[in-house]
Amino acid sequence: MGFKAGKLPWNFLSKLLAMLPTSDIDLIMGPGVGEDAAVIRFKDGFLVIHTDPITAASRRIGWLAIHIAANDIAVRGVKPRWFLPVVLLPENISEDEITSIFKDMGEALNEIDGIVVGGHTEVTPGLDRPIITVTAAGYTSGRVILTRDAKPGDEILIVGDIGAEGVSVVAWDFPDLLLNRGVIKHVVDKAKDYLWHISVVDKALTIKEYVNTMHDPTEGGILQGLREIALASNTSIVLDLDNIVLNDIVLTITKALDLDPLKILSSGTLIATVPAENKEIVKERLEEKRYPYMFCGYVEKGERGKVFLRRNGNIVSVIDNDIIDEIYKLWG
Repeated sequence: MGFKAGKLPWNFLSKLLAMLPTSDIDLIMGPGVGEDAAVIRFKDGFLVIHTDPITAASRRIGWLAIHIAANDIAVRGVKPRWFLPVVLLPENISEDEITSIFKDMGEALNEIDGIVVGGHTEVTPGLDRPIITVTAAGYTSGRVILTRDAKPGDEILIVGDIGAEGVSVVAWDFPDLLLNRGVIKHVVDKAKDYLWHISVVDKALTIKEYVNTMHDPTEGGILQGLREIALASNTSIVLDLDNIVLNDIVLTITKALDLDPLKILSSGTLIATVPAENKEIVKERLEEKRYPYMFCGYVEKGERGKVFLRRNGNIVSVIDNDIIDEIYKLWG
């Protein structure tokens, strides 16, 4: 049996996890579909911890690695503080390239006020590009937000530019391809700039008091992120495509490469489910900080894990399988 690039199918992964010990009196949330980070009871609060690799990009991966791991702590409603990077390097890499990776990690950590507490670095045979895995952790004595807590009737909130991370990675890794497809250099340069805005830490901490759940859409983009919420919470989700706003840079690049902007890397975008009574205060908080946002659907009882795409009041498509991120088409 062969597998496509990206995450393993959840039904197979769950069988693998069943082979591992995951039960402990202090483990509040362990491995689970759609759950962004583990939650461990610790003293009078909770340690929230998560690990993530960077495998679908080859440029500015130090910056990406820190922020993507940090995002998964932040959507628990917890400030990310401690980081352990594992940096695997190909044999032909230069000192300047290694230095650039660590410089980018340092700048990302300074932006979110995080520190490195350990990790590992090595030259690894067989690699054709660097790979970084980062473990991030934070601590709270307050509430921890879980992906499984989306409730029927919650409104779907998306904060940030959908697909911006994906087109930025494309602009950094495949600039010549974009230019050959007729995308002007100004657009490629603007897309590269999105890389500096992939953190959701402040967005998540701004609205954490008013949501039932938050989720960081990475592989598979917004649609996979919504599916993971629906799976984790035993609900289905209706997404109103008429209320989805995509910026011109994302539209231009995805169209040029025939990629679906709703199925491409979207770190920097935050998905949340908001009880109806909290909608106005969430709007106020986001508008105070001038974060772009859209309310674009709702959670409902129904078949677990399904995302119904609606346009003009009619269901036009149903997502009921995990999505392979569009960016792997380029690496393939």
